[in-house]
Amino acid sequence: MKWHVLTPFLQARHELWMTEHLQRHQFNIVPAHYLHDPLRARASLSDWGDFMRQNARAHRESRRTEGLLTAFPPLALTAAAMKTLTRRSGPLVAWTFNLGGLYGGLKQRLASQVLRSVDAFVVHSRQEVRNYSAWLDLPEDRFHYVPLGRELQDPWLEEDREQPFVLAMGSANRDWPTLLKAVQGLGYRTVIVAPARTLEGLALPPQVEVLSGLSREACRALCQRATLNVVPIANLQTASGQVALIEAMMFGRAVVATRCPGTEDIVRDGENGLLVPAGDAPALAERLQALWLDAAWRARLGAAARVHVHAHLSVAAECARMQVMLDRWA
Repeated sequence: MKWHVLTPFLQARHELWMTEHLQRHQFNIVPAHYLHDPLRARASLSDWGDFMRQNARAHRESRRTEGLLTAFPPLALTAAAMKTLTRRSGPLVAWTFNLGGLYGGLKQRLASQVLRSVDAFVVHSRQEVRNYSAWLDLPEDRFHYVPLGRELQDPWLEEDREQPFVLAMGSANRDWPTLLKAVQGLGYRTVIVAPARTLEGLALPPQVEVLSGLSREACRALCQRATLNVVPIANLQTASGQVALIEAMMFGRAVVATRCPGTEDIVRDGENGLLVPAGDAPALAERLQALWLDAAWRARLGAAARVHVHAHLSVAAECARMQVMLDRWA
């Protein structure tokens, strides 16, 4: 089967994605030819125009029976619309179908109608299978859980024992109010890496420092040096915070995360990390304090976390699942 690949992050045909590791299929990268702000909360009209033009190029370059493989919901939505309008018969697979939240009204009804032409949705949490199925009024067997994979990297820095700190990173659906309440009484130095706008209007305890605009390498360095990594989430409908969570675990660091879609599939509470109820500042403070005072426990959780990531959450593991998925149409 020949597939035409549409992602917002591949800018040229020679750039590589997971598809380079797959067999028995051909892949045509349809370049994005645009650069959107990844931190923007919503796509603009101009952004949607870019998505439509990318899909139009894919349709010009493909036969009606060939497949379309998209990454992220906006390209899946525009591809589904064009598939319906042009009456394509080839499969449409929507990889990494992850919305920041579920909405209602006209937008929901429109999405439900347009996305019926998607043959398979790939999501990165088990809960999303049920939630998206109900939200779109589509059968659950149209949705497939595939754990998110990351390029594996070995740690190169040790925990900073001279100036210990709690670290929380991210921009989408972070529960900063609960984190701030939890660390306020503890007094531990806390570093938050996030766009400043996401903390507007919040009172920061004196020991909290906010950093923005850091490079990926700088974020990974902080992740390794931190005494504790925290992923506080304010989203109980769809998956959020998985990248920050997986990378901390990949480096063998102890993590505390909100129990929610996505984290529940990655963290085995008490085995490779700790989970706390959503919005429960006292529970979060209790877990942070317990880990802060017990270096041996942190080391055990971190070691188990690293083993889990290497075994189940690598790009190679996600590629193997993509191979199985696309082979349905081989």
